[in-house]
Amino acid sequence: MTPRVTTIGSYPTFPPAEDVEYYYAISRHGLGDEVVDPYLWAMEEALKDFTSAGVDVPSTGQGRGDLYSLFLDPKFVKGIAWQGADAYVNERIERTGSIRLADVLHARRVLPSHYDLKEPITDAYTLARFAKINTGSYADTRELAREINRKIIIPEIEDLQASKAVSWLQLDSPTIAAESSTADYVAGLYDEVASAAKLPTVVHVCGDAVRIFSSLLTKLKVDTISLDFYHYPKLFEEAGKKSYDQKIGLGCTDSQGMRVETVDETRRLIAFAEAKLGADRIEFVHPHCGQRNLNREVAYEKNVVLTLARDGAFFGEPEEASASHLTPKEYDPGGYFLVSVSRETKEIVVAYYGYDHVAKKRFRSKSAERLFQTLNEEADSLGLSRRHLSYLTLELGRAEASIASGTPSYRQKVIE
Repeated sequence: MTPRVTTIGSYPTFPPAEDVEYYYAISRHGLGDEVVDPYLWAMEEALKDFTSAGVDVPSTGQGRGDLYSLFLDPKFVKGIAWQGADAYVNERIERTGSIRLADVLHARRVLPSHYDLKEPITDAYTLARFAKINTGSYADTRELAREINRKIIIPEIEDLQASKAVSWLQLDSPTIAAESSTADYVAGLYDEVASAAKLPTVVHVCGDAVRIFSSLLTKLKVDTISLDFYHYPKLFEEAGKKSYDQKIGLGCTDSQGMRVETVDETRRLIAFAEAKLGADRIEFVHPHCGQRNLNREVAYEKNVVLTLARDGAFFGEPEEASASHLTPKEYDPGGYFLVSVSRETKEIVVAYYGYDHVAKKRFRSKSAERLFQTLNEEADSLGLSRRHLSYLTLELGRAEASIASGTPSYRQKVIE
């Protein structure tokens, strides 16, 4: 089994603050449908980056908020009030609407069908530990966690499952590894989730999970345990010597540092994991945590590294490409193409000539992609070969790049 490249959740595509402020101001007057929700733009940008980098199981990018504010949002959860960075429970909580469904449905419409979607949900234990009980409605954190599980988390899971928009569910639990002792009711919360979950479920745990790996994590009713092997290599020994049913999510790039790992070091970490855990044990490779705090370009490049490293570890080195030129026998019988750049209009002009140098077709556009699509549609009528179309793709890209960079001139490679 080849591990799939996934994301933990958050990604640094955020809409400009002024766009968000304007959107909410308009929405308060009942005109929200008249403008584009800026968070949908942010999500689409995250999905473009994920898929372009090779992430084959992306998420929505969690652009609307962090893992606490998303699921303790007063717009969706009655009984919650925020003061600065703190959330307070002021009365019995009640979920008033689906929290993530609208965004997930939008993501599913944007994503090509061959991509799975994995949606992260903060687990009830984490949310209960974060929120401050400011009422006599709940005796303690244990009671609040159970209430959050039954009234927020499980209904959220049920909505996502019913939508058929997601293929994986991920429960985020960033606190349990850092605590000196583990609450005895955590496993019970996951048992309740397992009774409702019909989709494969991942638990993502931050930090040094060596202590709780066998005592807690392998006892949770989840399909995959997602851990930070980048910062805590002792996990290789712990996860490699134990017998358990779950697969492993391999956190193998750093989501805190701005240095982009090399493909070779990441490939070696994946290969080491394969040797220690077994290839069939690794379900995913992914960043060690969410990438919210990274620069967008850095986050993107780290995900590219993940894909290249996974491919290198499991598919071997790519073959060296060799030069290949059309021979006279392979020329299209109907004519040849000339690709030019008009500096005045900043357009690419493509002309198809017969061998008598009379133009049969001419097209123009600022977009190399649009020109190629047009030529592809015309291929049969013009008698173009597959190799000629491939050659044109290269030339159109070079022409477009010359316009974008403002270089003095573009020259088609007619003579090699």
